[in-house]
Amino acid sequence: MPCCPSLPTPPFRIKVCGVRTVEDVRATASAGGDAVGLNFYPPSVRSLDRSTARELAAEAERLGICAVGLFVNEPPEAIAETAAEVGLRAVQLHGDEAVEDAAQLAADGFAIVRAVRLPCGPLTGDAIDALVAPWAEAGCTVLFDADAGAAYGGRGLRLDWPSLRRWLDSEPATARPFVLAGGLAAETVAEAVAASGAWGVDVASGVEASRGIKSPERISEFARRARGALASSSLPSS
Repeated sequence: MPCCPSLPTPPFRIKVCGVRTVEDVRATASAGGDAVGLNFYPPSVRSLDRSTARELAAEAERLGICAVGLFVNEPPEAIAETAAEVGLRAVQLHGDEAVEDAAQLAADGFAIVRAVRLPCGPLTGDAIDALVAPWAEAGCTVLFDADAGAAYGGRGLRLDWPSLRRWLDSEPATARPFVLAGGLAAETVAEAVAASGAWGVDVASGVEASRGIKSPERISEFARRARGALASSSLPSS
């Protein structure tokens, strides 16, 4: 099976996505997470206005963690404008964006995280390679999430983790560091990392007390278990 190009090392290992308050950012940093996701997709219950997002990004910067802006099907010019105003250095493309959009944003100086949405059932390595290769060639970090159709993620659907492990093991693991999302919570993250070989993890609904409302206790427990699982991973930390 031909290998897709090597992937870059992701800019985070534990990301809490869809944060909405300064307290959410502080809880993530205190728990040992190294990134928060700021959602700019208006239909989402977790979406933010620019003013709030700027406050959260500034707090993340103060605490030494990465703030990643999540966008769905926005023109690259609009993404760049929002990211610059909010003070973001990384953007996550979570819709049906083209590789050319990622290239334009990268040229503007932003680190690009591409959400590759996969079907939830078993997958062949060839099928995964076909989806990943264009983004790997563009130098994007790859985040695997479950395909939730028009919802564009955030539904807590779980991927077939062994399929990702088989894909990972078909080439040197150091060439394929990826971030895993979908169906993760404190109760599942260790199993997910062990089964998939993920380099990093991304959680949203799995650390919420109710839809869109983060729980500091759940963030703390998720990050604790994720750190342990990632420390045991066969992939290097840098």
